[in-house]
Amino acid sequence: MPETTKTGKILRGQRAMWLTFDNAKYTCLGKDSDDLSIDMNPDTETIKNVQGETTFVNNGYTPSMSNEYIARREDAIYPHIQYIADHLAVDDEHTAATMIVATLDIEVSETGAKTATGSGYSVPVKIVVDNDGGSTSGYAIPFTINEDGARTQGTVSVADKVPTFTAGNASTVNDNNESSLSD
Repeated sequence: MPETTKTGKILRGQRAMWLTFDNAKYTCLGKDSDDLSIDMNPDTETIKNVQGETTFVNNGYTPSMSNEYIARREDAIYPHIQYIADHLAVDDEHTAATMIVATLDIEVSETGAKTATGSGYSVPVKIVVDNDGGSTSGYAIPFTINEDGARTQGTVSVADKVPTFTAGNASTVNDNNESSLSD
């Protein structure tokens, strides 16, 4: 994964997430957040049998992410999120989207003057609006992103905060959370 030459640490602004409903217009998530994390939601169990032996079993993951979204008219996702909230939409036509997640060589904020590159994945997701309203700081439509298929590994380049995803040369994780390498 890319590292900064300044500190050796990967800065939080280098790990970016984008959401699209049409695979053409993207919104970079986290503009109004100081914390944005994907919850892996592991399904694990520890079993102790009658002989005193302990076994740990990891049955896989169900990744999701809560996004404290402050609505912006210029965001490509805004009309879709507003539609879900207004119509209580649950159908695939309105709730299905794609998320790109990448670790870049520079922070997303620097991509106006430079092009960032890195590795990452694209994954189909479903959007569930949690509520709408919010405080006086802006109209909020918080929503949860639930992964809904296999992660496709690849490379990502970002110019002017817009990502381009190219599949391949990495591993793919299928619906059963099994990983395989591809060329």
